[in-house]
Amino acid sequence: MVEKASAAHPPGTSTALRPELRRPASSTPLPFQTPSEAPMNFTFQRNPQRLLDLCGFSAIRDRQEEKAFLAKARTLDNAAFRPLLLVVGGFIDQILGNSYAVSARCPNDLRERHDIWFREHYEGRRMRELAAFYAAKGQPIRLIGHSWGGDAVVNAVARKVDAPIDLLITLDPVSRKGPPRQRLANVRHWLNIYIDYSRSAWFDIPNIVARIGGPWEGVACADRNIACPPAMTHAWAWGMFERYGEAVLRDASGGKEATAPLPPVRGE
Repeated sequence: MVEKASAAHPPGTSTALRPELRRPASSTPLPFQTPSEAPMNFTFQRNPQRLLDLCGFSAIRDRQEEKAFLAKARTLDNAAFRPLLLVVGGFIDQILGNSYAVSARCPNDLRERHDIWFREHYEGRRMRELAAFYAAKGQPIRLIGHSWGGDAVVNAVARKVDAPIDLLITLDPVSRKGPPRQRLANVRHWLNIYIDYSRSAWFDIPNIVARIGGPWEGVACADRNIACPPAMTHAWAWGMFERYGEAVLRDASGGKEATAPLPPVRGE
């Protein structure tokens, strides 16, 4: 089922972040770098602050500190954990912050109900370990991925982790590999929010990059597909989530009723 979303005035979708959340341009990853070499932006809040506090960390500044934090977190009692909300970024998101905005701006009521983690699309092994860890703690797993991050939460996490996925939200996923052809048995609900490139802007750099990368658009095996209005473009990860994904996540987490209902179905 495909829904065409309409909006006379699309929601605020600026993904500009505070200067301290930006990474210097010199840290731009190169296409030939391996995941272990690719940079991570530790000015982003990659790990839940509540767990950092419980483990005695005020902030994480590099890989070694993050490794030490994760080792300490594994020693916490099961009661210390909340459902996992893993947000996964797309191409050079550690610089642009398009996907990171989803985790950084998550409403307080949802933040209080989840442990929110942010990872880059090339951290597949780390993401699977995180999902398996939370599954072992008996906590639900909820995944959100934008662009290449959308491909990652599907093909690098959901398809490979031996654990149930309570909710999967993909925000205009992109990859040449494409989506799975059959429904993922371990995924309870998959919401795919996408840009309809037959209607969206051509002379927009993020759209051009997405078109080159291979946008999935509607996914046959997703439980629900929502096509964004033409004014939205590929970079607007936060706008896609705020408008169409937030209510679904709130419903999955048993939170308060969404203030803005999802648009009605308008057909295939």
